[in-house]
Amino acid sequence: MNPDYFGDSYDLVKRFFCAELSALGYAVTVNPMFTGTWNGAEREFYRLIGAEQHPAQSRNAARTALFLDPDTGVHKKASKKHVSLQQLVDEASRNTIVFSFDQSFSRQSKPAVVMREKLESIRTYGCHGMYYDSHARFLFVASQEQSLHELHAHLLSLGMPLSRLIAIDT
Repeated sequence: MNPDYFGDSYDLVKRFFCAELSALGYAVTVNPMFTGTWNGAEREFYRLIGAEQHPAQSRNAARTALFLDPDTGVHKKASKKHVSLQQLVDEASRNTIVFSFDQSFSRQSKPAVVMREKLESIRTYGCHGMYYDSHARFLFVASQEQSLHELHAHLLSLGMPLSRLIAIDT
């Protein structure tokens, strides 16, 4: 998360997902993967997002959701601006749901194809995935498929269009 973009519409979508996971009974924490110079404004980021810094005391909760917030998104290899698919899968072994902001799509590729490829890769690691597909894309990963089914059903119950949620059928 770069301070130049703090408070933009993406942050409001982040807050929505943190709030809805919290409403489902998850203890939500965030690893903001801070870049840039924050000058002490980090606390404001946590407040706006509505999640605690990871790791937090809530790690003892039965159901945890970890939000990873790289500047750019999800890539095969981790970098300062990317979280890797392997990192998401590793965190899914310690958290019920892991989710990440993902804007790492080449202008030459079709986003729907790239999302499917990432979801298939997650499946090869033994986890399950779901995308929220909009101007701000988010990838959700869980080791237990039921966790994503519950989130999927909850989002639909709020009125979210089915077309915004992409998952690989089992």
